[in-house]
Amino acid sequence: MYWVMVVMITYGGVHWSAALLALFLFAIYLGAYMALFCWALSLGARHGISPLLAGPLVWAGFEWLRGIILTGVPWLPLCMGLSGNLPLIQSAELWSTSGLSLLVVLINALVTQAVWPSQQASALWRRVLAAAVALALVAGGWLWGGWRYDQAEARAQAAPTMPVSVVQANVSLPMLWQKKLRPVVIERHMRPTRRAAADNPDRPWLVVWPESAAPFYFLRDARPSLPVLELAQELDAYIMLGSLGAVREDKLLKVSNRSWLIGPDGREAGFYDKVHLVPFGEYVPLGQVLFFVRAVAQIGQDFAVGAPGKVLRVGPVAVGPLICYESIFPELARAMHRNGARLLVNQTNDAWFGRTSAPFQHLSHLQLRAIENRMACARAANTGVSGFVLPSGRVIQATGIYEPGLESARLPLMNETTFFTRHGDIIGPSALIAALMLAVAGLWWGRKREA
Repeated sequence: MYWVMVVMITYGGVHWSAALLALFLFAIYLGAYMALFCWALSLGARHGISPLLAGPLVWAGFEWLRGIILTGVPWLPLCMGLSGNLPLIQSAELWSTSGLSLLVVLINALVTQAVWPSQQASALWRRVLAAAVALALVAGGWLWGGWRYDQAEARAQAAPTMPVSVVQANVSLPMLWQKKLRPVVIERHMRPTRRAAADNPDRPWLVVWPESAAPFYFLRDARPSLPVLELAQELDAYIMLGSLGAVREDKLLKVSNRSWLIGPDGREAGFYDKVHLVPFGEYVPLGQVLFFVRAVAQIGQDFAVGAPGKVLRVGPVAVGPLICYESIFPELARAMHRNGARLLVNQTNDAWFGRTSAPFQHLSHLQLRAIENRMACARAANTGVSGFVLPSGRVIQATGIYEPGLESARLPLMNETTFFTRHGDIIGPSALIAALMLAVAGLWWGRKREA
């Protein structure tokens, strides 16, 4: 996550030395999970607990914990390394990232058991058994995953569809926040929308603009808002766009990160306020303790928080909005599916990341959200990557970064409830509890043997 420095220095106004210190502290925090993992395995080994048993449980438990503490940092779970091999991640529909990561650690532990040199001739059968189990897990996962992938593709082709277009306007961040350039920014999104309308005979259809497409208080600021309302009515389209929102809380007016939906009649059809705010970007966690951060990072009042699981209605179809990095949290997409969503829409402005690997990493998380709930996803990013993800996790029509883009597709509206959708992530907390119970049992047995 080296790109954190790019965000802080380029757009946060933080001096490079302070940004380097922040990255160092962040790395220590994330690295602490790995250190605790290694310590737990070492401690367990001294008390007779096999890493084959402890390793997968401790890793999955800690990874789940990392996604919760301080609102969570579940960026790039271990299983994300499999995202380029779609058959191997299809089981996310059962146990999400926690179960997949547990399997990755288990297979690696088995391979280690198989190839680790041993002077005990009697240990040969264990090594052969470990290699056989590892091979069976990989082969079984590949075969089963390939079968589920083909099923998801076939069901997607047979499902009803909805035409969707995503607009990538490639507006620079300095340009976004200049008041005098608001009409220009809006026009940069309107122009490709008209092109999409000319190529799309279906009406109405959904056009998705990215986060910050309207860098002002949409509808409250009437002059720059009016062209968008008129465009939706002119093209007989639903337009979904990111903007600022105003929320009254305890007699105070707070800002929200909002996704607006405009209907074909040129009127508001609903809005969604971001639920999971970015720490140190949209709010300061432990604000009373870290009060000095506001001054250093130039963070004003905390943003308002929306209602989890809220969906928007595009005609008869319920759509689940995910703003920016909300796409990395499995429980948010799951809540929307349980509230009737048949399509996920991710609006983001990854220009903050610069020309780094972050925009591509960000998109990869959406593949897992699609598989977990068997829903198609549309993604509109200001500077990329924009495109679509099918319920099988396959990415189609992905744009490049830092270039204008317009993509249209008919996305399947599958109505499939997976095990994960029904029950959520049960592997993560269960693994953590099991690891703690194993530790207690190991300590008790160790003391009993010493006595």
